[in-house]
Amino acid sequence: MLENIVNTLGGANMIWWLAGAYFGMVIVERLWYLITRRGEYNNGDALCSIGLNLMNSVIGMAAGILLPLALYVLVFENFRLFTISNLLISLPVAFIVHELSYYWEHRLGHRVGLFWAFHSIHHSSNEFNHTTAARGFYLDGKLQAVGALTAAFLGVPLIAYLAIVVVKSAFGIWNHASYVGNLGWMEQVFATPRNHMVHHASQPKYIDKNYSQVLIIWDRLFGTFEPYDERPVVGLVRPVHNNNPLTAQFAGFQQLWDRMKTADKWTDRLAYLWHPPEWSHDGVCRSDCPKYAAQAQAE
Repeated sequence: MLENIVNTLGGANMIWWLAGAYFGMVIVERLWYLITRRGEYNNGDALCSIGLNLMNSVIGMAAGILLPLALYVLVFENFRLFTISNLLISLPVAFIVHELSYYWEHRLGHRVGLFWAFHSIHHSSNEFNHTTAARGFYLDGKLQAVGALTAAFLGVPLIAYLAIVVVKSAFGIWNHASYVGNLGWMEQVFATPRNHMVHHASQPKYIDKNYSQVLIIWDRLFGTFEPYDERPVVGLVRPVHNNNPLTAQFAGFQQLWDRMKTADKWTDRLAYLWHPPEWSHDGVCRSDCPKYAAQAQAE
């Protein structure tokens, strides 16, 4: 039975399973808002997120799917150390490898200027719901391929690794739920919606916290955990108010270029590509640093 599940999830229809999970959760959440009438649902922001998701699915097909799959097969077939055919072993190995690669790639996406230009599109929504889960730039997250190649090198079959990716991605869609409250003990172990809402917040104490996808223990282990306290204010420190997917796609690059333009020397301008987004060449706190965030929250 386990083998059948893995073959189904990790097989040729994996994209359709993920699409079904995404749009299924989006529809359920929208109906929940209609039925309960608890708060307003920003339809424009949601449609922007869905539009970005569809754009990236088409544009990123080769770079995001086909090339990594080909590299995985190449490493598995020619360089693997072992052959882990037992699913009871290969699935946990794939899970841990993917969790760690997701955490560190995600953390780099927040701490390197160019990568933040890619990833900040995901944070550009001022709403927190299932539509936000797939909002992003098509080059974002591609360094996770390093983790995939690690799994291939260890001898995890491709279909087992893909099955884990599907399940974990579905969890990543769910933990953007706007309708889930405090889950008790699970808040200490998992990247629940409350823990992940902290990650999307712009308050200074919440910035660059809770990177994990499924298990929040990685943030606890690596010192980036922050519990849910005050209600998170979702969005970027310098908010984006644009629901056009074509322009929202490049909002992160616009903010990066705005930071670069403050420098006269090209050596200083280029330094913005690898320094953290709050860094400045002259030490002046501008609209991406925590001090600015604190000032914005106070106003």
